[in-house]
Amino acid sequence: MLKRFLHTWLCLVLVGLLSQVQAQQAPHKLRYEYGDIRLGTGVRKPRLSWQLASTQAGARQTAYQILVASSAEALAKNQGDVWDSGKINASQSVYVDYQGKNLESRQRYFWKVKIWDEKGKASGWSKPDWWEMGLLAKDDWKADWIGMAGVVGEPPRSTQGRKEFPVRGKLVKARVYATGLGDYALQINGQRVGDMLLTPGWTDYLKKVYYQTYDVTELLKEGNNQIDAFLGNGWWSGGLGWGGGFHRYSQGPLRLLCQLELTYTDGTRELITSNTSWKIRLSPVIYDSMYHGEHYDARQEAKGTEADGWVTPVVLNTAKNQTTLFGPTADANANEQAATFDMSTLQVVAQEAPPIRVTETRKAVKVTEPKPGHFVFDFGQNMAGIVHLSIPKGVYGQEVALHFAELLHDDGTVAQENLRSAKSTDRYICKSNGGKEEWEPMFLYHGFRYVEVIGFPGKPTADQIVAKVIHTDFEPIGEFSTSEDILNKIYSNARWTLKSNALSIPTDCPQRDERLGWMGDAQIFVASSCYLMDINSFWAKYSRDIADSQHPSGYVYDVNPKMVVGGPSKPAWGDATLIVPWTSYEFFGDKRILETNYASMKAWVEYMNQHASTKKTGLYYFSDPSEQWFGYGDWVPVVASPSKPIGGAYQVYSNTLLAKAATVLGKTEDATKYAALAKQYTSKYNDLYFKDNNYEGKTQAANLMPLTFGIVPENLRARIAQNIADDVKAHDNHLTTGFIASQQILPRLSDYGYNDLAYQVATQKTYPSWGYMAENGATTMWELWNSDKEKPEGMNSRNHFAYGSVIEWYFRYLAGVEPIDPGFKTFRIAPKPPKDLNWVKFSYQSLYGPIVSNWERKNGKLQLNVTVPPNTQAELVLPLTVGQTATLAGKKLKTNTTTLVPGSYRVEIQ
Repeated sequence: MLKRFLHTWLCLVLVGLLSQVQAQQAPHKLRYEYGDIRLGTGVRKPRLSWQLASTQAGARQTAYQILVASSAEALAKNQGDVWDSGKINASQSVYVDYQGKNLESRQRYFWKVKIWDEKGKASGWSKPDWWEMGLLAKDDWKADWIGMAGVVGEPPRSTQGRKEFPVRGKLVKARVYATGLGDYALQINGQRVGDMLLTPGWTDYLKKVYYQTYDVTELLKEGNNQIDAFLGNGWWSGGLGWGGGFHRYSQGPLRLLCQLELTYTDGTRELITSNTSWKIRLSPVIYDSMYHGEHYDARQEAKGTEADGWVTPVVLNTAKNQTTLFGPTADANANEQAATFDMSTLQVVAQEAPPIRVTETRKAVKVTEPKPGHFVFDFGQNMAGIVHLSIPKGVYGQEVALHFAELLHDDGTVAQENLRSAKSTDRYICKSNGGKEEWEPMFLYHGFRYVEVIGFPGKPTADQIVAKVIHTDFEPIGEFSTSEDILNKIYSNARWTLKSNALSIPTDCPQRDERLGWMGDAQIFVASSCYLMDINSFWAKYSRDIADSQHPSGYVYDVNPKMVVGGPSKPAWGDATLIVPWTSYEFFGDKRILETNYASMKAWVEYMNQHASTKKTGLYYFSDPSEQWFGYGDWVPVVASPSKPIGGAYQVYSNTLLAKAATVLGKTEDATKYAALAKQYTSKYNDLYFKDNNYEGKTQAANLMPLTFGIVPENLRARIAQNIADDVKAHDNHLTTGFIASQQILPRLSDYGYNDLAYQVATQKTYPSWGYMAENGATTMWELWNSDKEKPEGMNSRNHFAYGSVIEWYFRYLAGVEPIDPGFKTFRIAPKPPKDLNWVKFSYQSLYGPIVSNWERKNGKLQLNVTVPPNTQAELVLPLTVGQTATLAGKKLKTNTTTLVPGSYRVEIQ
């Protein structure tokens, strides 16, 4: 009896241990689409991803099975009533296409996955995950676009909509689907709905606007309830661009689309929709402009009386208006697409990119009083965001003014000259006598390090004026540090500049009267951003903005969504049409970004290939009618280079990228065609611009671009690289490049045997250099190499991410990590340690798991520690010099190149 009991007990223990091992090895970190939006998604054919949990050396996936169910209960029973993929013999674990039943509006779906490993053994099922669809069909919307009849003020005065309604019983769930033109913010029963800011975000409003979905079940109660919607100008009608901000989609009225859906326990559903049953009034926000500030009069908050000024809203479903995208006159908008905005053709689509949120709260590191009653808060970091104002004891009617700036005058007050026409001042008017009051703006953000507070009742403390950092809420995935402090400072500056300039779109700057989606800045920085952040969905969204704004002729605009700057785009700016999606594909393996944007990419390339200049000379160049100006060139360089050749250089590059994209998508005829054209244009470029072993201009930039884009004949590449190195040395080991070529200079030096020279350029602390900025107080990247010396007014931003492209070199060359196959399915680890650098630490959270590349000089040896995540493979290329040997796990390596399967490794070179 005892023997049978012990046998049974042992079997149960073994089964339990086996189940535990299977659970430990089950896939984890399940991811729906981009991992950003899973409530209220509009993606009808989503992709599913996961990571292998195994820590065994060589761990890889040989097969998988996905179950998708309509309920958690069905999934728990292993019933994939929506989709059961069956066992699929494949190693793919990233962006696996859903292939089940058609997805339905409002439905929540539950899913899990299991895998078979390299030995053919099945894992346990992953923990379940879910996603929920939004409103997929136009008929799902029963709400009307509503707004206030007429417009008060310029820009339009903010309005507040309200609907009171009963909840008649217990709820299973409650969802709000909402959007606005311009920005909107919701409250239910006095509580803020959600944590997303500046909704609905900036898109090409002429074509589409995003809606957001909120779970508001916990905010509602049985009985009477109230929903309030506050509307502000945002990017819609507040005015954009320099010279007064007269570029806008509309001059009002502000408008709301809101649908609250209640699902009761008995299965019935009730809709509360925006329509003429709502009330609307002017809100306490008496003025709001992205550039100039937000002014809030707390005395005008609704008190529930007739004096609040509620009126019946008007329905705006078919409203039309003229836009002033490129200027205030008809001539300025001539020949441009969609000069009229039409509500009836506007697409309302589910948000697909990550929202803007508060990502960090910072207290001032110093508070000074340079003048009586003028308190200056120094937050120690340039940023994009807002401040939260806390007043312990209000004084009725007292106005508190907050002036934002990146700089200080010599007397310690804030300096706003470099903001140009942007006033960047918030104002709050107190509503009480002796009561505590709190406020923060709803409809804008500022670029700032300093805030000067005037009119505060009493003396404010660091707890009463608090900065909130806001940006598109993507996750950090790249971490980097070195033994050289100046590199660490530059790295920090680049990270902060990315955060400051990612607010729905990639902007040039966050502070002055601009903040536009310049494509040149975007394409220059895109690779660095992909090392830093899980930013794929952000670039996918921006690529759609470019395509949405594209002119029927094929040209694209310098700024997207198109605004302020009329087309056609200039060389290196327009080519972001290809560079952004292709780079995102390389880093994240997102094939759909190429599928979605291929037509747009091809149209831009065809525009260049069929351009009159191409037909005239055999190679594209941009020119104004006088043939005197050829585009922006290598923007704001130290030494100017000819601008005309840049058009041809990027024509070669864009044709090359289009051929690669066509290959990926199986468009073989296009792949052959554009590869041949790239070769043809390469030959023509050398005919036109190469002479005496140099390219026209003989500058660093003039030689860097053809070398980077593969235009230089192979037998001349070393010579051109030497030209660049010689020019760097002639400038006392400094660069002379601008926006475009500064991204290229360090990589090309390292590629062609000048790695130590590249390191000297990277660590320079004298002008012009990245270190010069950091040594002179920069906490973000400057627009100009000498922003500290140039006059502050005009074009002089202290928060511009183009020069942040230097950190791509940190990751690709110092740490040595770069993708070979898209998404790091196969990748290279090939560090190039400069002789004067002692150590580097690098980690990258790929979609397969963490990649690590750390090295250190110690006891006369170079020690390298690397990690290869499961289901990937790495090519290790060691920096061996003549006479050196390397050992891996105690075994001597015969060559400097080794293939690594998943696992962690230690290599010593001596």
